[in-house]
Amino acid sequence: MADNPTADLAQLVPTGKLRMGINGANATLYARAADGSASGIAADIGKFIADQLGVPFEPTVYPGAAAYTASFGTGAWDIIVTGRNPFAATLVDFLPDVIEIDYVYLAAPGSDFAGPDQVDKPGVRIGVPKNASADAYLTPRLKAAVLVRLAGDADTAVACLTDNKIDLYATGIESVEALARRVPGSKLLGAFNTVAFAVSTGKGWTPAAAARMSALVNAAKAAGIVQKAITRSGQKGVRAAP
Repeated sequence: MADNPTADLAQLVPTGKLRMGINGANATLYARAADGSASGIAADIGKFIADQLGVPFEPTVYPGAAAYTASFGTGAWDIIVTGRNPFAATLVDFLPDVIEIDYVYLAAPGSDFAGPDQVDKPGVRIGVPKNASADAYLTPRLKAAVLVRLAGDADTAVACLTDNKIDLYATGIESVEALARRVPGSKLLGAFNTVAFAVSTGKGWTPAAAARMSALVNAAKAAGIVQKAITRSGQKGVRAAP
């Protein structure tokens, strides 16, 4: 799809900057560069698009999934990269997918779960980042286990796993591997879902504006921005979307 220069630039960047919301707890979407600036897939895509539009790039990094999803629908940003899930769909419009992430469980020390299909049992407590993709996926599917909704930052997850407040933590593999290194004796179980992440906007954009932003996202993918960021992060279980 070619860029559509006739789309109203004021809708894409109403403040004259490309404002991007980023979930700072997602290690694939966000990393801090050596100079302290935002890096990672989300920021790299945002910088590319801002450059194509000829405007400054302004990232807002949220500390965890709860704070990040609370910004949906508030007008605090122009674009984000978020998982396709029912909660997000009520507040944002999805544009092209950019990555796919495997979602897994991290079992607390001393647990004996054999695999992801063995966790839905009475008395099992599964921690999830509130309103994030794991929460949206598991809420309608669990029959016996109980969800414990957390803020989504790494420190909270580590504390709950080590203090026996949850039996498992469910989130994207890119975050789980970092958590596992901080919780000795924890066990990484297999994937229970794969989530596509898309560049997304607030509700109400005109078709022309959405088409122009979609074209810019596709141009970023074609330029190798996404794959380069994945390679640089070294994350397993993360793939560039078709």
